[in-house]
Amino acid sequence: MSDENFNQEQDVSLDEQIEGILDNESENTQSNNKPDKETETQTEDEIVENKPQCPEEFLNQDGTIKIDDLIKSYNELQVLGQQKEEWEKEKTDLQKQVEYAKQLREQALFEAQNLGYQTPEEYAFVLQIANATADEYMKYLHTVEEPDKVRGLLALYAKNPTPELLEQIEDEFSVDVVKHVSVLSERTKNQVLQNLQQQRLETIKQEAETFVQNSVKDFPQWFKIPEFTEFFADALRIKGDAFETATFVKHIENLKEYFRKEFLTEQNANKENKSELDSLKNLAPKTKQGFSTKKNVEDYSPEELDRAIEELI
Repeated sequence: MSDENFNQEQDVSLDEQIEGILDNESENTQSNNKPDKETETQTEDEIVENKPQCPEEFLNQDGTIKIDDLIKSYNELQVLGQQKEEWEKEKTDLQKQVEYAKQLREQALFEAQNLGYQTPEEYAFVLQIANATADEYMKYLHTVEEPDKVRGLLALYAKNPTPELLEQIEDEFSVDVVKHVSVLSERTKNQVLQNLQQQRLETIKQEAETFVQNSVKDFPQWFKIPEFTEFFADALRIKGDAFETATFVKHIENLKEYFRKEFLTEQNANKENKSELDSLKNLAPKTKQGFSTKKNVEDYSPEELDRAIEELI
């Protein structure tokens, strides 16, 4: 074979190989582009499964959707959603206020205890009297030898009223001024105590009113009974803060059930007694029908006479 023929055969063979490779690539590309039936079916099933289902109350009998009802319900839900957001915001704000109030309370307690007082209320009470005392002494600064010094002592006493500071301040004033301020301080103390007592009574009154209103709301059927209301009021006055309406009503209901059982027992006993009396009446001898007194004995036949005697017996 010549070199030329050999080269031609090689070219033909090479061309066939290239064409075969291209054909295979084309078939693979078409095979890859063709969607898999199983995958396509699964995708459609997933779409159907994930499709939101309309509630039955929004469907007509033929399966179509009630558009107006659906829109109305959606609008109502939007309003509720907005209200929920507002409620959540209010809740968050309240929580912040509670936390802030708690921090203030802890800070006030720390300051009071640091100054030797048990509670912030005790410290506030003493501080109120001390401020009134300091203000009254300020009116008589012109009578002391060192006004600036005494002014500083009064400022310290208004913030931290201690017996030592008060003694130093009193040494700077005359006896008459000290007596006058002492009387005023005592009056202020009594007035503050009276105000605190009034506030406590008002708080107790408000709490009692709220407690009674809630009790009436929880057990309205009982408060329609005047006797129960009077008993409730007496029990509340005696028990005070330890009073629990639910427990009280439970005791009353137990008493009611006890009396009901006692009444039924008595009724049943009365019925049994009546039944026994009726039975005794039934046991009494019945009146026998005697023979007529208008008929003489000699008028009876022997058979009639025997029958009459048997009836009498």
